[in-house]
Amino acid sequence: MSASLRRGLATRQFAVAAVSLVGGFAGLSTGLPPAAAAPKTTIPGNGTYLVNKDFQAGVYRSVGNSACYWQRATNTTGATSSIIANDIGDGQRIVYVKPTDKVFKTSGCKTFTRVTPAAMSTKSTRTTIPGNGVYFVGSDFVPGTYRSSSNKEFCYWERSRSADGASSNIIANEISQGQLLVTIPPGGIFKSSSCTTWTKIT
Repeated sequence: MSASLRRGLATRQFAVAAVSLVGGFAGLSTGLPPAAAAPKTTIPGNGTYLVNKDFQAGVYRSVGNSACYWQRATNTTGATSSIIANDIGDGQRIVYVKPTDKVFKTSGCKTFTRVTPAAMSTKSTRTTIPGNGVYFVGSDFVPGTYRSSSNKEFCYWERSRSADGASSNIIANEISQGQLLVTIPPGGIFKSSSCTTWTKIT
């Protein structure tokens, strides 16, 4: 056999071996389980969900609500002892679902969407606060002294360190009728319920 014929035969045998090898890898790859989908960054407004399985832990916002209820829990038993924190109210709702939480329950709410750090660090120029809802001080409105006037119902406000709903994070609160005043320093969360619109006066 000539040298050129031997080289051609060797080249063809190498090509066949390479195709077989690639085919073997392709068959092997199809036998692997599909990669797990990343947890979502939205939560439906109704249902019970597993934290870091059905959605990512983090700070979430739901807007345009009427009697939106949420609950952070340690398990799915439904027992009162499993509840870490909960809240119900109208307007914008904010909740910090911690990575250590196991379950998040929501009822009668609009879809919750994860709030990015960039959104939370944005500086707002807004000088009014709706009478119902939970808001970021700084990114939802300007810090300062606010007034809510002519409240015929009992107006409730609350300043908190966190949106996790824990009572231990409440800095101050008040409930009253008529005119209410509150000074809201930078940072944290402000909650208002059944109040007339708050307007910045200083």
